[in-house]
Amino acid sequence: MRSSFDRLNDGSTNAPRLRMQQSLWGLSKLPMNAAKEWTLDEKFTRVREAGFEAVECWLTDDDEQEVTSALDRHELRLVLGHRPFNLEDVRQTVARAVRLGAEFVFAQPASAFTSEDEAVRIVSEGRKIANDHGLPFFVETHRNNFTENLPQTNRLINRVPDIRITGDLSHFVVVGEFYGWGDEHAETHLDTVLQRVSHLHGRISNGEAVQIDVGDGTGDSAMFFVRLWSIAMRYWLQDAQPGDIFPFTPELGPPRYAITLPDGKEFSDRWEQSLVMTNLARQAWAIAVGTDPQHPL
Repeated sequence: MRSSFDRLNDGSTNAPRLRMQQSLWGLSKLPMNAAKEWTLDEKFTRVREAGFEAVECWLTDDDEQEVTSALDRHELRLVLGHRPFNLEDVRQTVARAVRLGAEFVFAQPASAFTSEDEAVRIVSEGRKIANDHGLPFFVETHRNNFTENLPQTNRLINRVPDIRITGDLSHFVVVGEFYGWGDEHAETHLDTVLQRVSHLHGRISNGEAVQIDVGDGTGDSAMFFVRLWSIAMRYWLQDAQPGDIFPFTPELGPPRYAITLPDGKEFSDRWEQSLVMTNLARQAWAIAVGTDPQHPL
C-alpha cells in the first residue's frame, strides 16, 4: 500500500495529471544576455502566462518575503528545495515550508563523500520529519550529492526502498556518459530510480555536457529523455489516485550550467528552451497514458 506522501495530491477528485512548474534559479539572468534582468514581477508574469502553476525556490530569511509576496501577486504556488547535510537542515526547511505554505519539499542530500549511514539517516528520518508536518519529501538525483551516480544511489534505495525521487536524470546521463544507444541499456540501469520518481526536472544532457540546447526538441538527445521521462511517468501512473499531481520543472540553469561563448554570453535562450521542455514533457505524458498514436504502449 502506498504512503499518502509518495506524491503531491491536491485533495480533489480530479484525474491524475501532469503539472508544469518553473525554477526561480532557472529564471536568473534572463532575458538572454540583456543589460537588465527581468524583475520578479516580470518573471512571474511570464511564468503565469505560459501556464506554469508553481515555482521552485531555495529561500533564506533575507529573500523569503520578497519572493513569496511576488508569488502571491501572481497566484503561483511554492515548492521548496534545499541541500541538507544533517537533520537540523531538514527541520529548518520544513518549518519554513509549513510557515509559507509550500506544497512539498525536495532535497539534494549531503555530498558524494557523506557516509552511507548518514545519507540513509538524512533521507529516511528527513522524510518522516516532512511527512509528520503534512508534506511530501522527495530526494533529488544530482551531482556532488550522495545521489550523484547510479551505483551509490542504488545502495541508498536498497537501504530506503520507500524513497521517492525528484529525478534530474541529466546528472546520471552525463556521469554515466549515456548517449541513448540501445546497447547501453540505460533504461535498465535507471529502472530502480524511474520506479520511484514523483517529480521530474527537465534538463537534457547529451552524455557529455549536462545541459544542452535541444532546438525544437526533435533530435536524438531530446527523444532519449522523452523515453526516460515517459517510463517514470508510467510507473507513477500505475497506482495514481484522484487528485494526484506529477510536477515537471524545466530547470535550465544560468552559466556555468549554461554553455557560453568565449565572451561569456549565452547562445541558448533558456526561457524559450524551457517552453520546449514543457512540450517534451507533455509528449512523454501522452506516451505514458497511451494517447500518443506514434508511441503506443
